Amino acid sequence: MSSNNNNTDDASSASSLALAEGFDDGQVLSLLKSQQVKTLGLSSRAEMEAKVSEIRLPLDMTLVRSDIKNSLRDSHHDDGSYVPLLIRFAWHNAGTYDKDTNTGGPNGSTMRFDEEANDPENAGLGKAMRVLEPIKRKWSFLSYADIWMLAGCVAIEASGGPHVPFSYGRRDFTEEEALQKNSAATGSRCPFGDGRFNPNKSRLPTADRGQDKSAPKGCPMHVLEKPTIDGIRGPFTRMGFTDKETVCLILLGHQYGRCHADVSGYENPWYSFDPAHYNIYEHGLGYLSIYNFGVAQGQHRKRITAQGKRQWEMAFGGGEPFMMLPTDMALWWDPNYQEYVKAYDRDRVQFRRDAVVTFKKLIELGCEDMLTQERR
Repeated sequence: MSSNNNNTDDASSASSLALAEGFDDGQVLSLLKSQQVKTLGLSSRAEMEAKVSEIRLPLDMTLVRSDIKNSLRDSHHDDGSYVPLLIRFAWHNAGTYDKDTNTGGPNGSTMRFDEEANDPENAGLGKAMRVLEPIKRKWSFLSYADIWMLAGCVAIEASGGPHVPFSYGRRDFTEEEALQKNSAATGSRCPFGDGRFNPNKSRLPTADRGQDKSAPKGCPMHVLEKPTIDGIRGPFTRMGFTDKETVCLILLGHQYGRCHADVSGYENPWYSFDPAHYNIYEHGLGYLSIYNFGVAQGQHRKRITAQGKRQWEMAFGGGEPFMMLPTDMALWWDPNYQEYVKAYDRDRVQFRRDAVVTFKKLIELGCEDMLTQERR
């Protein structure tokens, strides 16, 4: 083995072998630098890399999780945290899945390609890829697809949410593989829809599809707002989620973060008191309380943003208002969705349990029989 390998390559290989062989980083790095690869039971760097790429033993992701956690803080980013960004990033990668064609979803990391990266629903997510690139360089044996999904799990837990067990083994499609996988269904390297639920032909739900102009005057909100409600139920059903799971995922994600007028046309945080942390508290108020104390009481007022987007806001004093998108309001407009919102508000412990199961299902869509559970 040559002694001219740079420290970056050594560190990457060391990190890989620390997981694969049970050595810690310092031990493996020392062995590599002293060219003692035989101590690791290998005869060459090529054999080492092959062994790492083929290993299927349960790996301990503690060190990878730690590196992702340490990358979450940035005082120059929204509320000082990348947590909301990385949760949204994981969801948008996974949320393109179609159970009928088995295309899209978290396997393949097709957001690396321009077609999907430029989907208007993915505006602003290029920053998430840049944040996670050093993680990929260090832990090179993991795919982008694995790292992107793991980052969502870490973000939830690091912000006070539950631990989400992770399974690895997703692949990064080459351009040719992506085209072969998706072109029959979408005509592209990337998974797209037919425009029924999103006018941009994205498979991701759009925030607002407007009202039904043919709805009778004075009709219930679930009739008037049927296009927007269908714009939620359609994509989630396509992925294989029930109404209960749909509500769980939307509540889990929308307790975090804020919207930006220059990105989506919407603005302000969903939960302005603490948008960077898990705030569906087991005891107390938090994001879920906004439905019963705000929406149900008529406290949210519709406002049209400067970009022509309708959103609902509830103000407290002089601080930022609590914002809701039409998709958030739809969880109250639709009677079936509303029942699950109420049930989760009554039992926050059950919500926390269901959030783990449902988010894990999301990041494993289409990955059956290819994943290995991490070692704990």
